[in-house]
Parts: sequence; C-alpha cells; structure tokens
Amino acid sequence: MHSLRLLGQCHIPAVPDRARPQPTPVTQETIQIDLVHVNDLHGAVDPMLDGATGGDSLVGGLSRLKTAIDRTRAENPQGTLVLNAGDLAEGSMIAYLTRGRSVAEAMKPFKFDAVALGNHDFAWGQAALSGMIGALSAPIVAANVVKTSDGTVMDGAVPYVMKEVQGVNVAVIGLDTPNIRHYVADEKLEGLDFKGGTETVARYLPEVRAKGADVVVVLSHMGFEEDRKLARDLPGIDVIVGGHSHTKLPEGHREGETLIVQAGSLSKFMGRATLHIDPITRRIIHSEARVIPVLVEELSPDPEVERILAPYVAEAEQVGSRIMGVATENLRHGHREAHKLNQIHADSLLKASGADLGICNSRTLRNNVPKGEVTFKDLYSALPFTEENYVVLRATGREVLVEIEDDLRDSATELAVPTGLRYEYDPSLPEGSRVVSCTLPDGSPLDLDREYTVVMNETMSKKKVFRDAPGRQVLGPVQPLFFEAFQQGSPWLDDADDRVRRLEPSPPELQE
Repeated sequence: MHSLRLLGQCHIPAVPDRARPQPTPVTQETIQIDLVHVNDLHGAVDPMLDGATGGDSLVGGLSRLKTAIDRTRAENPQGTLVLNAGDLAEGSMIAYLTRGRSVAEAMKPFKFDAVALGNHDFAWGQAALSGMIGALSAPIVAANVVKTSDGTVMDGAVPYVMKEVQGVNVAVIGLDTPNIRHYVADEKLEGLDFKGGTETVARYLPEVRAKGADVVVVLSHMGFEEDRKLARDLPGIDVIVGGHSHTKLPEGHREGETLIVQAGSLSKFMGRATLHIDPITRRIIHSEARVIPVLVEELSPDPEVERILAPYVAEAEQVGSRIMGVATENLRHGHREAHKLNQIHADSLLKASGADLGICNSRTLRNNVPKGEVTFKDLYSALPFTEENYVVLRATGREVLVEIEDDLRDSATELAVPTGLRYEYDPSLPEGSRVVSCTLPDGSPLDLDREYTVVMNETMSKKKVFRDAPGRQVLGPVQPLFFEAFQQGSPWLDDADDRVRRLEPSPPELQE
C-alpha cells in the first residue's frame, strides 16, 4: 500500500558560491562560535522523570535549563549565540493559566539572540501570541510567516537577524512549519500565510550573503526530515538549528555540507554546536555538535527564573493539587510506542464515542506520571492540550490502515495508537507495507472494504486520508475524558498491553 504526495515547484534563485575549502586542523588562531540551542520547551517549568529511561532520575525544568545555558555561555562569553527553535509554552498548566505569558516572562532572562515560532505558539490565538512575544523581549524570526494582505512578515517578527560575533557576521533566518493548519484551527491563523521553507530561504539567502553574512543559520520549526530536505535543496546553509520533531541528535547530523542539530524537547536537553572559523576567510573549517542533559542533581535552580515563576507556580499548585488517583509505579507515555498512558487516552475516546474502533495520535501525550498519589497537575502535564477535540467519522478499514502505515514511515514522529484494534508491524519491510496483521478484539481481521465508525483526535482527522470522510462529528475535548478514565481506573500499573507489536528489536531512541 503506497501513498503519493504532490510537491509544488518553486523557482530557486542562484545563491553566491560559499563552497568551503578542505578542512584544515583546528588551531588556537581559529575563531570559536558556540550556538547554544533549545527547542520544543512546551512550558516545561518543572523537572520531570527521564522519559528515555523510565527511571526515577529528574531532568529539565526552565530554572535549571537557564543555569545550564549560563554555564555554557560563560565558557565563551563573547562568542556564544543562544537560540530557541519554537513551541515555547503550550504544554503545562502554568502556561495555560496565563496563555503562555508566565513562561515567556520566565524566559526573558535567558536573553535569546533569536527565537523561531512553532505551531503550538499559535494555540491560544494571535492576541495571546503577541502577549508572549512582548513578555519574552527577544528577536522573533519568522521569514515564512507572512500577512495575506501585503506579503510582509507578520507583526512582531522579522525574517532574520544579523549578529556580529567576534568579527564574524552570523545571519539567523527563522522558519515555522508550513503545515501548521494541520495542527492549528484556521481562525487562529486568520490573515497569515505560511510559505514553504525552501522558497523562503532561497529568497533570503542571497540577501543575507550580500549583506556580509559569513555564516548562515536557519532556525527551523519544520522537523528533522524537512530540515534534511531543505539542506539538500539549498547547500548554501551552514547550520540548521531544528525543532518540531522532538529529535535528539547527540552529535548532530551532516546533510552534505550542512550541520543539522536538534535537542529533544521539554527542557530535558540543551544543544551546543561549536563552529571553528578561519579568521582570514571567515569560513567554517570544522564544527561539532553535542546534546547535554539538564540533570537536576548537577544543576542549581536559577534564582531570577525561580522568582518570576513563584506566583504562577503557587497558583498552579492551588488549582492542580486535587488527587485524581494512584500510580503504583511510574506510568510511561511514548511517541513511537503505545505505552500505558497512550492506551488510557485512546480507550477513553472509544468508550465516550461508542465508535467501532479508534486510532489516536501518540504525541497527544507529553509526559510521564510519577509513582504515588497523582494530582490534577500531574495529569495535566501528561496530556496538556485543552483545545484538542475528538472526532467520530466513517472510514473504511483500508483508510484506517493507510493512516497506520503513514505513521510507521521512517521519518514519522508519531504512532497511531489503536483502540478496539491491534496490529503487528515489521519495520524492515518497505514503507507503506509494514503492517503484517491488523485484527479486531474477537481476532477477526480488519475488513479493508467495510465502513466503520472511527474515533480519533481532531489533529489526526485532518490528515489527507480522513479530510473528506463522511459522518464527521466533533464531540468535544479529549483532556476531560483522559482525566475521568484515570480516576475511574485507579490504581494503575504500568502494564501496557500488546495492541501494537513490533516484530524486531527497537532501535536506539532518537525521539523524545
């Protein structure tokens, strides 16, 4: 089974030749520039369980992230740029209570040199985003987010910034995901158009080179695979600092001459890309990248960030202290696995809708739940999206299978978590034909020609295969159903069933 995607063509103007010379040894005479970068923080104010291990170690939190960044900046104070690749706030109760302003205020002391916008930054509408931008007080770079009225970049943003760093001119061009309408309702994007990444950078790359840019950085919220494509399309880009796909690239990724970096998500990691510049030619002669875990036990909280957050934390604690149930062990979520929290969410939609079966977006879950008494705030952190609805529609078994296969692509960042259905897949098979069995609860195979009533997240219902499906009904928000299901099923073990079975050992995790 295969899916086809039509790609529009765009004219890419010629860019000045910036082919690098053959690498030369790094010496003390080279100029060192460090790009310290974060992405997809999603309002992660508090430390959390390390999702990569499922253990008891705590990582992240804005306050300790600030300490980690300051330590790194102090190693090269005149040669460091601090960059944020978007999705700033939506994802925590503290952010929700103030429509992101609290988190933006806490990020102001970070003194970001440039910030890109992500799809979640539009979650509460453009007025709320404007408030966040004002509180953040940092340059917003959004070259491909333009006003439909005149084609200029959206208010409050610029297409790029130019920074002189130890005599080297660095340009930072910003991009949001062009596919944002898959995630955000049209009314929240009124008056805006989101251009393609390649056509946008192709427009501005010659401009920044003509203005003297020695190094060009693209600050991208398009996702790892789209960043790779951009690097192939436009080899004149030196570095792409990425976000959106929550990809952890421990040593970066080389796509031709372009270094691509990304640092996971939720403040659990900080990225550092080090560029060694020839002082004569102003060309990069060597670069390396790494991802540094933000370990609570090794970092003290930043006093200024703690002071800013204190009243918001107190409010959230008051709202979120209600006990919702008990977890007898740490409960996990996954983006490429159907862990226990994903299954609770999916099953809650099936129960509420009365549909025949369902498939849910695994990325609706964003955090683990710690062992012990579970509070409203804990559950909110696990499923933080208040405006994500659930939808019932009619679809054939074949259409359901197409979506499952689409989410099993090598470049996919999510998994279709089934309910009232189970499937087995072999990732070694070609894309589009990886599902080897798909069965209903009674053991009978999914009938590819039969029409079923199917429940899913509204985001998933906007996928091409379901966009024009008949019988579509938007039934309400998913978050209350998850909360209710958790209360009713307590106490909980982390005993996920095998509704999704992978037929070979999992590779090392890149997705956070």
